[in-house]
Amino acid sequence: MLVDYHMHLENGPKNLDYLKKFVENAERRGISEIGISEHCYRFKEAKHLLDNPWTRERNVDSLSEYLDLLNEAKSLGWPVKIGIEIDYIPEAEEQIREFVSKYQWDYVFGSVHWLGEFGFDLKENLSLWQKYDIDKIWNEYFNTLLKAAQSGIFDSLPHPDLIKIYGFYPKEDLSEYLDYVFSEIKKTDVALEASTAGWRKPVGEMYPSLVILDLIRKHNISITLASDAHYPEDVGRDFERMIPILKKAGFNEFVRFENRKRIFEKL
Repeated sequence: MLVDYHMHLENGPKNLDYLKKFVENAERRGISEIGISEHCYRFKEAKHLLDNPWTRERNVDSLSEYLDLLNEAKSLGWPVKIGIEIDYIPEAEEQIREFVSKYQWDYVFGSVHWLGEFGFDLKENLSLWQKYDIDKIWNEYFNTLLKAAQSGIFDSLPHPDLIKIYGFYPKEDLSEYLDYVFSEIKKTDVALEASTAGWRKPVGEMYPSLVILDLIRKHNISITLASDAHYPEDVGRDFERMIPILKKAGFNEFVRFENRKRIFEKL
């Protein structure tokens, strides 16, 4: 079987008819199970976890309605898992931990999109890259990713090298540092995500890169599978391209979740 655990309903109505389109597209692409992992900042109940001008404009949805929708889908026998994608902000770690503990999830993602006030993957912030030391930004990103892993809050960390999204790469050789980061992530037992979404971004390559994929394999870190679909037509997109790459890199299994418990499946 294959699963796709990273997708968002934010661009359509929050109802069964729209959700069914994700399920149907998954079935067409041979995906046996999907997981919805809406961005946490969209929920009014989570406003305190990440509050800035950009998120305030998007803080419009109800978490209770989201959970009710996914639970209804599950009650109908649909192959849907209940997830959430939470921006990891080190200063808000305890608030995030408390928030996660209040609800029942199949899995919880912890992602890094913000370094301080810099939302580095936002198109509207692209020009800001010129103001930053790229080497320092890369170091800060992976240091934050490691902190997210060490927090023990999350089941998987999505798009683990998202920092490359616009093709800004450091001049410094980070190979030793990255080897250290992923060796430390292994100690936390969190999974990392293999995602086709990067092929749809300016960088034009999957997450993670082959270099980082080799580090993940070297340190025997588990992986989850994802398309990061923001529209139904992207569910399972490019899996036929990604799976052979994962196998060639030495992966023979992936992780899925139920009530936050790991289940290993053959790749």
